[in-house]
Amino acid sequence: MIRFSSSLFNRPALFICAGIGITLATTAVTVASLYEMRLDAMAQARVAAQNLVISLQNEIERNLDMYQLAMRDVATSVGTTSIVGLPPEVRQLVAFGSATNAKELGSLFATDATGKLVLDSRSVMPRKLDVSGRDYFQIHWRQKNAGLYISAPYLPYTAASGLPQPRIALSRRLEDKNGDFAGIVGGTLRLSYFRQLFEHSILGRHDTITLLRTDGTVLMRQPFHETDIGKSLAGGHSFEPLVQADHGTYTDIAVLDHIERLYTFRRVGSYPLVVVVGVATDDIFAGWRKRAIAIGIVSVILDVLLILLSLMFSRQLRKRLNMERRLQRLAWFDPLTGLPNRTQLQREALLMLTNGKRNGSTLAVLFIDLDRFKRVNDTQGHAIGDEVLSEISRRLKNQIHTGDVIGRLGGDEFFAVLQECDVLKAKNVAERILRAVCQPILINTKQDTRITISASIGIALSPHDGDEPGILLRNADLAMYRAKSSGRNQLRFYAPEYEREAKEQLELEIALQRALRGDALHVVYQPKVDATGVLRGVEALVRWDNDGQGSIAPDRFIAIAEESGLIAEMDAWVMGEACRQLAEWRAEGLEIPNMSVNVCAADFKHPDYPGFVTDTLKSHGLLATDLTLEMTERVLFDESVDDIRKTLDAIQALGIALSIDDFGTGYSSLSYLHRFAVKELKIDKSFVQGIGRDQMAESLAQTLIHIGEILKLTVTAEGVETQAQRDFLGTYGCHLYQGFLFSRPLAPSDFACWMRQQSCPSPGDADAKRPEVAL
Repeated sequence: MIRFSSSLFNRPALFICAGIGITLATTAVTVASLYEMRLDAMAQARVAAQNLVISLQNEIERNLDMYQLAMRDVATSVGTTSIVGLPPEVRQLVAFGSATNAKELGSLFATDATGKLVLDSRSVMPRKLDVSGRDYFQIHWRQKNAGLYISAPYLPYTAASGLPQPRIALSRRLEDKNGDFAGIVGGTLRLSYFRQLFEHSILGRHDTITLLRTDGTVLMRQPFHETDIGKSLAGGHSFEPLVQADHGTYTDIAVLDHIERLYTFRRVGSYPLVVVVGVATDDIFAGWRKRAIAIGIVSVILDVLLILLSLMFSRQLRKRLNMERRLQRLAWFDPLTGLPNRTQLQREALLMLTNGKRNGSTLAVLFIDLDRFKRVNDTQGHAIGDEVLSEISRRLKNQIHTGDVIGRLGGDEFFAVLQECDVLKAKNVAERILRAVCQPILINTKQDTRITISASIGIALSPHDGDEPGILLRNADLAMYRAKSSGRNQLRFYAPEYEREAKEQLELEIALQRALRGDALHVVYQPKVDATGVLRGVEALVRWDNDGQGSIAPDRFIAIAEESGLIAEMDAWVMGEACRQLAEWRAEGLEIPNMSVNVCAADFKHPDYPGFVTDTLKSHGLLATDLTLEMTERVLFDESVDDIRKTLDAIQALGIALSIDDFGTGYSSLSYLHRFAVKELKIDKSFVQGIGRDQMAESLAQTLIHIGEILKLTVTAEGVETQAQRDFLGTYGCHLYQGFLFSRPLAPSDFACWMRQQSCPSPGDADAKRPEVAL
């Protein structure tokens, strides 16, 4: 029962079908009931018509029988010779003495063989009438065995008063002793008698009562129309069954007025007459029709209400099911791309792992991360970003075979699970994905604008790299980071050392947090000198001596700070420390021209960063010209370049100089040198150290110096360690130098000593002013 209900409530269409089914059933019952009521109405009408026709038949037959008996008495009188010599009054009395009741219907008479009246119930002396021309006389004259004949309607020769009324005649043949024709005995019958009889018997306003001769001649019809009398109905298709049977019932359309009626007829005894009662079907069904309409309206209303209720309930149920499906889809699928989400991926990965263990097959997981996707959102907007993610999702799905699964973990991260997959297959799929992702994506059809994006993929194999979804996901993630750190748009398979390196990096991150909170970091200072060895500035460099691991290379812990989000806090601390130290040295009388501090992209993303720099300078009594901010080229190509540009414009407005560090190693472009008021270019030490050994490095160094000369920028060479390097750079016009040739990065006290030595050289040391004595 529970399963039935659950199945029923999960199929809203069943309620609509049930509603329609119930509606059809009730409609069928209603129609059947109405049909039975219709049959009942017809049956009742048939019974009423039959009763009426029997009553009329009996009444007409009784009167005709009485009339025929009177006619026989008259015929007997005519044939009795004993009354021939009687006086007329006596003859009248003898001939019509028993016809008292028949006189109410009409007159009786007898004729001789010529058609002249010899007896007349209306007059002692027979009227001088000749009926030899009447049809009833002609019939008996011609036919010896005509029997009782009922004539067609006719008008009398004379009328006592007013207009003549149509009549019919009943007649019999009279013969002499030899059997020859001797006249007729007859009686006239006023048709008004039947009219009055029918008027009192009529049922409804469209009902009819018709008296017919068996040849189809209408003798009387009610409602009465004079033109109907004498018409023949013999042409109707129902006429033959009507005259061939003694009684019956049928439905037909009337020949005279074209109204459909239920007809009931009966033969009037042995007379050649038929009485027909017709009841209009419209009248029969009038009451039924009213009830049918009322019942039909109620039934339709109930059916409509039932269907509406079914539709409403089905709609509500469908909404609930759709909501449940949406919630379920939200629970298991990503709403933007339609791909399985993290939870669903883990479920399917667990199932595939279980099947893989059972079958002994290898399973591969791919962790896919889009490169620099944040730049798309920041520069094009989140709507375009969503379009890009949707397009990338379609491309990724097209690269996955049936039976494999790919889903979205969130953001720009995707995760694929490939069953029965070895190293070669995983590599091929990953390479296809990299190629598919790199295809340009159309983001504006009107302007035909396209963007290109890449991906980094990490791959882990089961059971070698783990036999649980979480472990495989983590290891694939580690491999993906190695691919990203190796230059992006690459794939890497998981290796155990990745986990060790990640663990070490995490430990370093935690230690760096402690060092930053516990003032375990320190700043060293490296001078920047000109070609004559005169100090032109100082660069503040952060250092970290970890108790557990000794001195940590700056490139390593700065990268960790950038990835962990500690870099902005570290830069702020370094700037504060550098400005404090500069103010302290000047208070001691040391002439320090300028302090350079390294900054990162995260610093410029804060809208209040210019205010922070201003407050720092003011707190130590410094001017904007006392500070130079060094940034790498990739700062200007960060995803949030618009926000960074606003901050740089504000800093330039303060009068703080900007320097491009490690120029030539990143995204070198002359366009940003033009857009931003950069004051200094620093040649990366990798180019400087190649001087004397690498012609390409020399050419690049020479080119960078030439660029600075054209743009009128100060060019500073980093990592100068030999006199040959310094001489080469000086030959092409390099302005400032940094490196071990002049001085290592020094602690504040050592730098103060170095400054004093530069200001007070030893007597006789002719080369004291030369840069190399700073070593």
